[in-house]
Amino acid sequence: MAENKGIFDKKDAKKPSEFLKVSKSYASGWRYAEYAFQYGMSIVLCSLIGYWLDNWLNTGNMLFIIGVLIGSVGGFINLLRGLTVKKPSKDKDDK
Repeated sequence: MAENKGIFDKKDAKKPSEFLKVSKSYASGWRYAEYAFQYGMSIVLCSLIGYWLDNWLNTGNMLFIIGVLIGSVGGFINLLRGLTVKKPSKDKDDK
């Protein structure tokens, strides 16, 4: 009988598969997309709170503008913190 050389050969077991490489690239891409989403949502949520407070207190657009500024600064700080802090990896080989 002929030997069946499949994907579980010993020499192929040590090198990373294409699926693993692609999954790591998507994981890093989703991490950056998450930061962009958090930045945008912080601006939107703080703006909506400022808009609601403006309508409730009849203060014009002052609290809306303050909400936009607070959301922008808070989102930017969160963006910088997320991009500069390295998260510990589970694999010892990744550096």
